[in-house]
Amino acid sequence: MPVLALVGHSGSGKTLLAEQVTAAAVARGLRVAYVKHAPHGFEPGRPGSNSERVREAGADPVVVIGPNGRVELTGGGEDPLAQLLGGLRGDVVLLEGFSASPWPKVRVTAPGQEPREVADPVLLEVVRHGPRCTDQDVQAVLDLLHEHRFARGTDLASVTADGQEVPLRGFANQVVASTLRGLTASLRGVDDPDRLRVEVERHR
Repeated sequence: MPVLALVGHSGSGKTLLAEQVTAAAVARGLRVAYVKHAPHGFEPGRPGSNSERVREAGADPVVVIGPNGRVELTGGGEDPLAQLLGGLRGDVVLLEGFSASPWPKVRVTAPGQEPREVADPVLLEVVRHGPRCTDQDVQAVLDLLHEHRFARGTDLASVTADGQEVPLRGFANQVVASTLRGLTASLRGVDDPDRLRVEVERHR
């Protein structure tokens, strides 16, 4: 399941691109899960909010993550909280924000803005001219999602707690695997290994 983060300054058009990509992907029969990072807080259920716009474009489930671990989840026929904990069910996951994350990114810039500095990798640059993103830009994002869906298999992560395995699926698996790869990539002597093993033991 590919994960792609739409990143950029406030007002650059991230939500607009998320709306257009979601609508186009849903029209092609794909299920889109959408996760928005709202570091300055949010008002749950506010009509016309960014997350509501993307939900109306067809995203399901929709997750908003605010400061201090505050989370808003909306979904269709399934419990969205269970989805978040067990792994988001969707053909693709669109993130909005998460500029410092290790996930692949599309950087969105509005005219007159300097591109935002974000963590690698940035796979596509989109400069929004006018009230909507161009059909070519939307198609370019869809092409990235398609390439990632059928690329070499994604990393598989496993977690055990006091000898008991904690099941990871979908987005939860991606979170753990991508975070560990990102944290260890800069360590001396670590060169894109096929297998990582990390253990943490509590000292009392």
